[in-house]
Amino acid sequence: MRRRHRDQPRKPLAPALRDAIAVTAREAETLIEILEHAHVRIGDLSHTDKETLARASGSNLIPLLYARAGFASIQGRRNIPLLADEITLLEAAVINLESYQGNEVVLCDGYQLLDDFANRSRSSYPLCHVHGILAFAGEVEDTASGPATPSLT
Repeated sequence: MRRRHRDQPRKPLAPALRDAIAVTAREAETLIEILEHAHVRIGDLSHTDKETLARASGSNLIPLLYARAGFASIQGRRNIPLLADEITLLEAAVINLESYQGNEVVLCDGYQLLDDFANRSRSSYPLCHVHGILAFAGEVEDTASGPATPSLT
């Protein structure tokens, strides 16, 4: 077994961040409304546990969206990051709303967002974590207490 010398540089243990699409505050608001409606409809018409309900409706994404929207607002940014995996939560919510007699207007809004996000998925942007919240890399400014992205060197 070979030991690493102290003068050899270490590779950081931080996981690589995926890219995300940019959504507007209005789109995020519509997305939250869809996820909330799905949560209510699925909860009313099925007898499933809370974890399954959160997965089926995508409602576990709501607090993350609020945090990202708040941070983007504080930074004076117009766009909020949405990961590709999170778009699949919207897709699942829309499919489940079809099964659980969701409101037609909400379904139409869901399909419109899915189309918009699919078109936008060709233009994704790199991310970073700032205070535990996802933000677009390169758009983050320094905070009063120092750099928004901490340096580990």
